[in-house]
Amino acid sequence: MKTVLNSRWLIPAFRLVLGGIFLAASISKILDRSGFVSTVVGYGLLPRSLAEAYGWTMPWVELYLGCSLVLGILPRFSAAVSLPVIVSFVVASSYALVKAPGSVCGCFGNFIVLSHPVSLTIDGVMLLLSAAILLSRRPEFFTAGQVVDRVNPRYHREVKAFFYSSLMVVAVLAMGVVALASYGGQKLSAQAMASSVKPITVKIPAPFSETVSASLNLRKPVMVFIYFQGCSACEDATPIVRQLADEYAASVTYLPIDYEKYTQQVLEMSVSATPTVYMVTRDNADGTFDVAQSIVGSVEMDSLRTALQKAVASAR
Repeated sequence: MKTVLNSRWLIPAFRLVLGGIFLAASISKILDRSGFVSTVVGYGLLPRSLAEAYGWTMPWVELYLGCSLVLGILPRFSAAVSLPVIVSFVVASSYALVKAPGSVCGCFGNFIVLSHPVSLTIDGVMLLLSAAILLSRRPEFFTAGQVVDRVNPRYHREVKAFFYSSLMVVAVLAMGVVALASYGGQKLSAQAMASSVKPITVKIPAPFSETVSASLNLRKPVMVFIYFQGCSACEDATPIVRQLADEYAASVTYLPIDYEKYTQQVLEMSVSATPTVYMVTRDNADGTFDVAQSIVGSVEMDSLRTALQKAVASAR
């Protein structure tokens, strides 16, 4: 253990790995903030107000930790902050594992769907990495502070307050760059998906598959709405979905599915967050269904109406 803590290269490697995990997790949540908030509320571990505050705040905390660890900005401080953050993940996954053993973790949003046992394994590795970074007493190596010291060795000693505040500003700027790049990447990805004519394919298990197949045989697409009781984003989406379901009742079949009641079936449909809306337009020979468009997280009236219109047109 002492050899690891005194290693010149291992600690920077630990920082990069831990920071990379935080970055990946934060980006996935920032791009689907309402979806992550609904996931946290859905755990039922915290009062709703605290759960929503945690859901809105945590992605930005993770983004800061990721940027600071990768850049080596006050790495021991970031490692110390990361410990209670990771412990909160462990508590949430453990609670969910007992409450709903077959459910999935929203740790990485829609990027990567993980079971809670896998999530807990990753959390354990993160705890070890954080502890190693925090306990290491070697002089900082491969960090932003080391770069500044080489440029001006006296700067760190004589103007410590300004030195540390400057490093914090760099971390915040890095957060802004990462967030903007993520939003830009998401927009390009959405445009690419919109221009693609190939639908996604999902498995819809019984008893819902019979309803979907029967509707598609009548040339009526199906709007599948997957929700979770107590999920704030689901509560916001429900009146919109129901209004449009009534408006298009003659040409579209509305199929609401309660995640809590049909957990196993929802997991088989590769749903990682609620609410999720699937516009199902085709029944395939292999038992799967084509989804012309999926909406995860925030549901807007105009975008859902457009999706319904396209689904109806494709079914004619």
